[in-house]
Amino acid sequence: MLKRLVNEALLSLTITTTGPVLIRSGHATLSGPDMTPVLTYRAGDWQVYLPGSSLKGVFRSHSEKIGRTLNQNNAICNPFHKPPESDAFCGSRLQSRQNSGKTLDSQTAYRVSCPICRLFGSTEFIGRLSINDAYLVDFNGRNPVEVRNRVGIDRLTGGAFGGALFDLEVVSSGVDFQTEIYLRNFEIWQLGMVLLLARDMQDGLIRIGSGRSRGLGSVKGATDAVTINHIGPSTTHPAHEIWGLGKFLQAEYGTCPDDMLSLDTFPEQKQRGLRRQAEFRDDNLEHLSDKAIAICVERLQAWQLCAMRQGEAHG
Repeated sequence: MLKRLVNEALLSLTITTTGPVLIRSGHATLSGPDMTPVLTYRAGDWQVYLPGSSLKGVFRSHSEKIGRTLNQNNAICNPFHKPPESDAFCGSRLQSRQNSGKTLDSQTAYRVSCPICRLFGSTEFIGRLSINDAYLVDFNGRNPVEVRNRVGIDRLTGGAFGGALFDLEVVSSGVDFQTEIYLRNFEIWQLGMVLLLARDMQDGLIRIGSGRSRGLGSVKGATDAVTINHIGPSTTHPAHEIWGLGKFLQAEYGTCPDDMLSLDTFPEQKQRGLRRQAEFRDDNLEHLSDKAIAICVERLQAWQLCAMRQGEAHG
């Protein structure tokens, strides 16, 4: 399944802080704040940034909530559960299968994995999605940070706890970061899930970093463009259709043979080497998002626990 490319999606995302944000570096300064944001050396200077690993973790957690909301039949695995529970973490189940001497090929691993592990991966196989680090859009030599004072609260009295004063250095409100989300060999519902995550971030429903329950981490996202590539020497399917992974695979992978999205309006396409490329913006992007999200919701609601997983759960 990973030995060739059949389709790609590249989503350009701008993330704007709407409140103080802190993704901690894990290092305290000797004479300054007790907690400081992560830094990276870029363009000849140290800059604050949002690590792609942190964004991917937040997106995965939010996707799991969406999946469990739409499907309450244990179709979404639980990272804290182990076999033989029916919702055990996919990586643990696949590892147990290998340890018991059963064969495990890529077809089986993908077919028996829950939808979230299919998209984000597990400890046994790589996912469809990768997220770049988000870098500052404008950097003028000074990091847009400010210091916030905090104090520990005595849970008995509800007042300040003596000696528990500490300082945080946080990224200020109104700071723009830019990143890219890359999907390769995707199913249509997976494209819909990524666009749903982008829309929820646009609505301010996803927080990032530390202290989210204490008012930190408020952000908003804006999808600048989505580029869809179909890859091959000469793709033959209609120009107004986006083909998902199921259109290119045999049924052994557990994908849908009708994995396809037909659009009413489609941007002009161009050929770039082996890629037939279409860039979605503005109204075309809204139309794409509406259609793909609808397929994502329908697919997750109808997702059935794989018969192999049910057999493992019951001995």
